[in-house]
Amino acid sequence: MKKMLIFLLLLFLSTDAMAAYVAVLETMADGDAKDSVSILDRQYLTNVLREQAVKELPAKQGFTIMTRENINAMLPPGKAIEDCEGSCLAETGKNIAADYVCQARVGRFGSKLTLSAELYETAGNKLIASFNGRGANVEELLTLIESKSTEFFHAIKDLNDPVAANPSSVLDTSSTEPALSVAEGIVDQPTSPVIQATTDVIPAKAGISLDEPREDKTKVGESIPANVDDEPSKKSGIAGKVVLSISAAATVAGVVLAVVGNNKAKDAAETKRFANEEEYNDAKDKAKSGQTLRGIGIGIAIAGAVGIGVSFAF
Repeated sequence: MKKMLIFLLLLFLSTDAMAAYVAVLETMADGDAKDSVSILDRQYLTNVLREQAVKELPAKQGFTIMTRENINAMLPPGKAIEDCEGSCLAETGKNIAADYVCQARVGRFGSKLTLSAELYETAGNKLIASFNGRGANVEELLTLIESKSTEFFHAIKDLNDPVAANPSSVLDTSSTEPALSVAEGIVDQPTSPVIQATTDVIPAKAGISLDEPREDKTKVGESIPANVDDEPSKKSGIAGKVVLSISAAATVAGVVLAVVGNNKAKDAAETKRFANEEEYNDAKDKAKSGQTLRGIGIGIAIAGAVGIGVSFAF
C-alpha cells in the first residue's frame, strides 16, 4: 500500500495538471509617450518583462508563460490588445485561457517617462500585484522592470503555494527551550504511579499448596498469549484500508480530470487566428470549460490526497 501511495504522489507531481498559465501582454503607451517610446522599444520592454516571468516562474515549478503568438491568436476578431486596460485585462486573460495576465504601460509625468505594471488573477478579476516608477529615458524604464519584476511575479507563487505565503504556518520542530541537565538534578520524566505492597492474605484454592513450588509449564522461548481482544484493531485496520482505497481512486480520478481539462484549455489557447466570430466563441467556450474541468479535477485530487493521509490514522 505504501508503494501505491508513492506512485500516486509521483504521478501527481509529474503531471502538468497544476500548471498555471501566465500571459504577458504587449506594453502600451499613453498620450505623448507614444511619440517618445517607439513600438520597437515597447516590444523590447515586453520581452524583458516576459523573460523575467520565465525566470521567476519556471516550467519545472508548474508555470507556463504564454508566447506572443498564442496571445494574439486568441484575441477576438477585430479586437486589438490596445483596447483593453485595467479590469478588462482579466477578461482578456480568460479569453486566452490564462490564469494570470499582466501588462505594462508607459506614460509621461512632467519631463520624465513613467511605467506602471499590473498583474491580475483572471478567475476572480483581482489585482494581485503592481508597481510604478519613472525615468528620464527608456533605459531607466528597463532597469525599473528588472528591479521590480521579481517581487511582482512572486505574487503568483504566493497564491499557488500557501506555505510560501505564510511561513509561520509551518510547524517548527526545533525547540527554543534550554536543554535540561541531569547533573543539575533537573530531569523531565513522566510521573509513574507508586505501587504499594499489600499485606492482604490471598486464600489458596483447594488442592493447591502455597508451600509447594508451582510447575511452570511455559517453555523457554514460547510466547504467552495476552488476554486482549484484538477485534477492534482488526476492524480499524479494515476501515483504514477502505478509506485508503477510496482516497487513492479519488486522487487518480482527480489527476485524470485535471490533465484532460488542462489539455483542453491548452489546445484552445494554441488555436490559430480565427476566421470569424463563431470560431472564436467556440474556442473561448472550450477554454473556459477546460479550466473548469481542471479546477474540479484538482479539487478531487486534493481531497483524495487528504483522505490518504487520514487513512493512516486508523
